[in-house]
Amino acid sequence: MLGVGFAGAGVCALVGLFLVQDLPEPFWLWSLFAVFFVALDYSAVEVNDRLLVSSAVMVVFAGAVVFGRESAVLAAVLMVVPSILHPQDLKRRQWALALANFGQFVVSMTLAIAVFSLFLPVGETTRGDLPLIIAGAALAAIVYDWLSFRIVAIATSVLYPEREVRPWTQLLPNHLALSVLAVLGAGLGVAYLIVGPVILPIGVFAFGVGQIAFASYAQLREAHEATIRGVVKAVEALDPYTRGHSERVAYFIDISAAELDLAPETVQRLRWAALIHGMGRVAVPPSLLHTESRLTADENARVERHMRVVEELLSDVQFLAPMVEIVTGSRTLAERPDGSLEERLFAAADRFDTLTTARSYRAAVTQAEAFDELRQHADEFGSEVVEALIGAITGRGEVYGSPDEATAAEVERLVRDRAMRA
Repeated sequence: MLGVGFAGAGVCALVGLFLVQDLPEPFWLWSLFAVFFVALDYSAVEVNDRLLVSSAVMVVFAGAVVFGRESAVLAAVLMVVPSILHPQDLKRRQWALALANFGQFVVSMTLAIAVFSLFLPVGETTRGDLPLIIAGAALAAIVYDWLSFRIVAIATSVLYPEREVRPWTQLLPNHLALSVLAVLGAGLGVAYLIVGPVILPIGVFAFGVGQIAFASYAQLREAHEATIRGVVKAVEALDPYTRGHSERVAYFIDISAAELDLAPETVQRLRWAALIHGMGRVAVPPSLLHTESRLTADENARVERHMRVVEELLSDVQFLAPMVEIVTGSRTLAERPDGSLEERLFAAADRFDTLTTARSYRAAVTQAEAFDELRQHADEFGSEVVEALIGAITGRGEVYGSPDEATAAEVERLVRDRAMRA
């Protein structure tokens, strides 16, 4: 229903534009702009979870200037109509998403270019009009950016109900990039009107450079995450009892962060800290990793020394350094009262999963016991962090750990018996 609603709004906007705007002329030139737009839009890259961007906005603003105030909005909106036929949506039969994309593009573009058209000259465009056109492009880009991101966020949360979409991070560079592309597009449009078609090759080059910049950013982001997840899989293969631990800690951080209303950038740092915090285990001798009894104080000290060596190496990697700082800081919370919110939330999530997951030397405790344990250490984790984690888990009706105390006690007895036989 959401896709149909967005599509209906887009159709209404399009019909209204046909009534109040002139068709863009010459048609061959508009077709050329439309081809550029579709090529870039179909090459959009994922810069955040389910968030695709491209440099197609540059083509739209250039076309709006070229076709003038009387045709600017209609010319721009007609370019985005083919977005309903995006190959990815058709291949996956995501009809609702295709309709939503169409409506989102048309509505956002109509309002943004309507604002932009107010800054376009009534008559012939001259060099003297450039400052006003640039100012209008910057303002219109903000309008388009704000509307587009809000509509996409709503559509994403509704059309992907099967899982929570991770908070979008590092959006400011994307916002700035879109604004810069809109301004450059408007400048190219002015250059075309003043110089003529000879400017088109430069425009094509500029369109391509913008797209390459987004693609490079997306590839770097994917490379970071793939590197982290690859190492996590390798670490978890060393010890079956910790398999899935990092992902669960990251999940507990996600849902707690929503309760605490943390910024997306903070959540991403914490997620990555959760994913890398076990990497130090690669340097721990197997005899300590796979022991069937609790570690002695000396053995714990050895494990910590090995893990610190790996963490020091990781801290030399620029993009990992902030996450390593969270992990190392979380280990000393009991010794200092000034732990950051990030350290306390990470430590609480890690402690909860450790308590509610069986180890080779003990059984998992019940969820109620784990909650009591967290509350007993509220001075270490922070009461707001503890209650946020507990509230997030209970609010979702989720249960972790042993089902009841009797089961936990029986498993604990079996673990002790096995350790004695060993």
